[in-house]
Amino acid sequence: MLCASAGLIYAFEPLMMTLKLSFPKHFWLSLCFFTIVFFLIEISLYGLVDSLKEGTPELFGIYALRSLFFIIISAVLILLIHLHAVQKQQQNQLIGWIDQRWSKSQKKTALGTLFFVLLSIVFLVLDPALFSYLAHEDIFIEPLSAFLFLAGAAIFLRQVGNVPRSNSPQKKWLITGLYILAGIFFVIAMEEVSWLQRVVEFETPDAFALNKQGEFNIHNFATGMFEYAFYSGAFVCLVVLPFLHLTSVIPKYLQGLEIFIGDSFTLCLSSIFIAYNYDLWNAFPTQIPYFMTLFMLVSLVFLSRQRQMQNIFIAFFIMLLMTQISFLTVGHNMPRLWDATEYKEGFIAFGFFLYALNVRRNLLQGIDYQSVKATTASTKA
Repeated sequence: MLCASAGLIYAFEPLMMTLKLSFPKHFWLSLCFFTIVFFLIEISLYGLVDSLKEGTPELFGIYALRSLFFIIISAVLILLIHLHAVQKQQQNQLIGWIDQRWSKSQKKTALGTLFFVLLSIVFLVLDPALFSYLAHEDIFIEPLSAFLFLAGAAIFLRQVGNVPRSNSPQKKWLITGLYILAGIFFVIAMEEVSWLQRVVEFETPDAFALNKQGEFNIHNFATGMFEYAFYSGAFVCLVVLPFLHLTSVIPKYLQGLEIFIGDSFTLCLSSIFIAYNYDLWNAFPTQIPYFMTLFMLVSLVFLSRQRQMQNIFIAFFIMLLMTQISFLTVGHNMPRLWDATEYKEGFIAFGFFLYALNVRRNLLQGIDYQSVKATTASTKA
């Protein structure tokens, strides 16, 4: 897949350069075209909404062609962004965040995370019962997820005290953003453990009688809707925005808010959740982000001029590919159809915890954009 992805970039890059296709003009034209085709395909296969239902993955026949279409969509859209970044790189305008090396602690964290991913795949293949047990309520994944979100909320609140007090609008927006993020993280953490209902052991109020699991939480009133909103929001925040930042194509209305956008470390480790799919594989909000993430990592490999960073991006590309293949081939052995999504939510929590640390690091160190200009131009491979 890596070779195929690289081949797509090598094959289409000269052609698209010759045709003078650019971002954002052709990005939005391509997006409009693909959206129309997408709706036609979804309506013909699923009646649109049925594609969001849980079920075993459809991998053959017309569904394989549908996945191929999603691959093409992802490749073209990411390639347009990639070409824009290449152009900036050639004009010595590309900010060198891509080649910002990771610290020793970040490298150790990455190795530990990759080891855990490998271990989970081993459990999936050799001991599906243990893989499922760890994903049960109040056992490991769920409490850890809640703890990570609470820790992230605490990090944001702690940083409010570190922001110098002033009447400038920028400082006020910064403090407001930290409070909002802390509040969101706290609510997600408490929703994850049903606001400690099983710990305190109180009865579910009558107002929550329609809750699918009979628990004191909001998200189980419409589990599917909240799931897709949660996964899509995590994809945008933890993967898309860092990628746009690394390639210097952040929309103008977000410029100045880069302090709230993750770096390559956050992107890579957060991207792991994209590959924990089985029961939701048929849904387009699952497949499209997965393929887009793969092409983002390929793009970063070609944009980076640091051999070390290239190897890191390749390692996470391979891990995402191997993880998804494992679920699609042996996922039917899981005792519960949705076990993979429990791990997915755990890795999302981990990604957001790293994101909180990322914001903290940005606040403590400050982001000097002038000093980081075009470092890729002078960096040795």
